[in-house]
Amino acid sequence: MNHQGTPMESNFSAPRRQSAVGVIIIFFNHLQQSIRVLIFPILLLFIRTKSSGKEYFLLGFLIFLLVLALYAYLSYLKFSFFLDEEKQEFIIRKGVLNRENLLIRLDKIQQVNINQSLVQRIFGVYSLEIDTAGSDKKEGSIRAIDQEIATILREKLLSKTNNPASHTITSSADIHTKELPVQHPLPLLKLSNQTLLKIGLTSNYGASIALLTGFVFAIIEATKNYTEAFNLEENPLQQLHTEGLEFLSICILLIFALLIILGTNLIRTFLKYFDFEVKQENTFLSINSGLFEKKHTLLKPARVQISSFSQNYFQKKLNLFNLRFKQAAFGTTEEANTDHKKHDIEIPGSDENEKNELLKMIYHRLPLKGSAFLPNYRFLFLTVMLKILIPVLVFSDLTSLHPPLHQYLWWIIPYSILVGIALYFEYAHHRVYVSEAFIIKKSGIWDIEYQIMEAHNIQKITTRQYFWHKSADIGHLILHTAAGTIHFKYGKYADIHRMVNYWLYKVESGKKDWM
Repeated sequence: MNHQGTPMESNFSAPRRQSAVGVIIIFFNHLQQSIRVLIFPILLLFIRTKSSGKEYFLLGFLIFLLVLALYAYLSYLKFSFFLDEEKQEFIIRKGVLNRENLLIRLDKIQQVNINQSLVQRIFGVYSLEIDTAGSDKKEGSIRAIDQEIATILREKLLSKTNNPASHTITSSADIHTKELPVQHPLPLLKLSNQTLLKIGLTSNYGASIALLTGFVFAIIEATKNYTEAFNLEENPLQQLHTEGLEFLSICILLIFALLIILGTNLIRTFLKYFDFEVKQENTFLSINSGLFEKKHTLLKPARVQISSFSQNYFQKKLNLFNLRFKQAAFGTTEEANTDHKKHDIEIPGSDENEKNELLKMIYHRLPLKGSAFLPNYRFLFLTVMLKILIPVLVFSDLTSLHPPLHQYLWWIIPYSILVGIALYFEYAHHRVYVSEAFIIKKSGIWDIEYQIMEAHNIQKITTRQYFWHKSADIGHLILHTAAGTIHFKYGKYADIHRMVNYWLYKVESGKKDWM
């Protein structure tokens, strides 16, 4: 990964601008954001505008494009960046009306990604994005930069060799990573098109259903606007609902919806993970993927707070695992847990051997399960009360108050059966395994997930016990890290106290830092 650039290319001490193509990239970026916000109002305004007024409408649109182009040019002129190696800071200056100086400390940088969107690929430039452990968004971004310059700059931003103080704060986890071989000649993991097809057919059903639901609501809203714009007597969707659908038509619609979900899954998978490969570069894992938008991410093992791998029934038959590495996120651990995906790194489609090799890269050994701790049966009792009994009683009361709903009362039976099965599997998979080196939490209903962490990454421990659980010796455990939390509910409280005392001893006596 070492590149020998010219002195000018490798010297970032003086302020420099982006590539001149950055004007076009900034223009298209602002245009894309404007279109996303204003597309429907503009279309409705254009449709309702009389033919004599359409010329003024187009003229206004051209003026808007000119203003946007001028703003993009000024943004390009006012944007500069440089590296202060003496203070170990990376500085970005930007802003047209409001000037902003962004100072990023090198020791706070968590990730530096080199990405390439479709527009950037057309013009042969890349974007460089900087993530730190103290922000919920991209801390700094350079939109148009040559690949060689971006690679050299990334190495400088991620390297602490220029900072003498950094050697004194290097954790033992960092020391272990330096013992790794410099580079693998071959990728640790490379996904074929056949593997991508398996991933698309067996994962992300929830995300695809949510995307499809949003698409359906967008169509409903669009037809409503369409009806108002053309002064139609009745909304086409309402007309279809009034005429009614036969049972066969409903079945066809369900099959069509299933095909859309699977198709959406496949498209999203190929767009995001096309040409996906993982390599070892010095002390980092280099992850590359993307069809139209190329993304290059470097993962430093010492910065990983929680690792996890998951598998559902179909993936188990195909020997596929989905891995996720969680790094330090913004704010408190509670905020980090709700917004962890911004900092997560996903590696889909690995087999068991590849999964084990990647985990060894992170932890320098394979995490193994230790002593198992199981939840009390009251875990299942409470969830049945909240998710089956109470909803059934509420729906029964609604049907008695509104007789037309009585015909749907039979839905209670399949609902209770399906939810009951799901809750049982949630209870059966809720486990925590504790060994001398690792804490492994098992959970899930359909996708069974194992979360792995080391004791030195614990930042705070919370134990809870409600007064009605004291006689049964039941309590709850929450482990807080910079990447989120791990919960263990309805465990034996005496066991939880022993585990907490052991982890506190490990944290206090150990020499490893959390990051």
